[in-house]
Order: sequence, then C-alpha cells, then structure tokens
Amino acid sequence: MKTKEFIKLLKEADPSGEAHIRMDGGIPQYAELKEGYWDGPYTYIDNDGNYTLSINGMKVDIYCIDIDEFIEKYLNIHDTNNWEYIKSKLKFELGGYVNSGQRNERKDNLLKNAKEIYDEQYTFHKKYFDESEKRSIKNIKENWRYYQNKLVDDKTLIPNMHHYYTWKIYNANGREEGSNIHNVEGVYKSNKFERLDNNKKKGYYEWKLKI
Repeated sequence: MKTKEFIKLLKEADPSGEAHIRMDGGIPQYAELKEGYWDGPYTYIDNDGNYTLSINGMKVDIYCIDIDEFIEKYLNIHDTNNWEYIKSKLKFELGGYVNSGQRNERKDNLLKNAKEIYDEQYTFHKKYFDESEKRSIKNIKENWRYYQNKLVDDKTLIPNMHHYYTWKIYNANGREEGSNIHNVEGVYKSNKFERLDNNKKKGYYEWKLKI
C-alpha cells in the first residue's frame, strides 16, 4: 500500500484525525522514507490482488514500540525501585467498562504480562552486568587502567556519549582497549569502584577499585 492510499484510508475511517491508532506490532513512533532496496524488501498487494515482494521505488518504514520495548526503554537494574517506576508509567483509562471485573481483568492482565517481561529482562541484564563487573575487577587487578572523560559532567550534552564511549582504557600491556558498554559498565555502575579526580590523565577521571 502506498502512503497516499493509507492516508486516504485513515481519513475515511476518521475524518477528525483525533482517534487513536490500534495496530499489530505495537504503537507507531516514527516513519522513515527509504529506497526500496534499503534494509531489505517490502511487501504490498498489487492491482491484480497479488502478494508482491519488492525492492522497487521508495518505501516508508513505520517503527512501532510494543510493551517489551517500552519496558526495556526504562529498565535500570541499578535502581532498586525500578519496577515500581515502570509500573507507574503504565496508565489505565478503563472507566468506560461498567463491570468492574472487566476493568480489573484488563488491568491485571497487562500488569502481569509487564512484570513477567520485566523479570525476564532484569535477569538477562543483571547476569550480563555481573559478568562485566567480575571481568573488570579481574582486569584492574591485572593492572588495567580506566579513565573517564570529564565531559561526562557537561549537562548541556544530550545525549552525553561520554558516559560510555570516550573512556581511555589501557590493558596490562599498555594497549588501548575500546570504550563501550561491554568494557565500561562493570566499572561505571559497580559500587566496588570509585571515581578519582587525581590528574593522572589530563581531562579525565580515573576509576579504581575501592580499598
């Protein structure tokens, strides 16, 4: 379907443009115009009713967010009240159901599903972090050095890439390692490390194991 056809369909269904969209795949977030061949082909029904796989012309990718992605967006394994915060972001406008049982069932089903998703994501990310922390402790005991760019404190930088991506990390042989979440999170988010402003490297904080 072409965008003009989709727009026409929406206008016919809701001339006011005020209705909310419900569709498989989640809640639409944004759209991006691309060449038909970019990021793989698209599908449409042609004028003869054929289901067609194509890379011709242009396409618009519509990106949606589902409940899994919504929870992952706010997931923070280092916040002890994280689930309560995420739960507070789940709102319910179900007053139109006269039967309170229907209201509660809809609400409880979403909360139950969301909590299961949260627990699964938390378990995965916590395991990943624990491995990262353990690896970082081993590295620093083997004389790795971790320096974080002081621009991390610049509140005008949104987003601030210096939280994870501009560190100077040197392994035991003095060779520089990559600055990324894999190499940094186990130090940066662990309560077993501390940040020192010791001028060992100009413009950087040094992170070391707490004594």
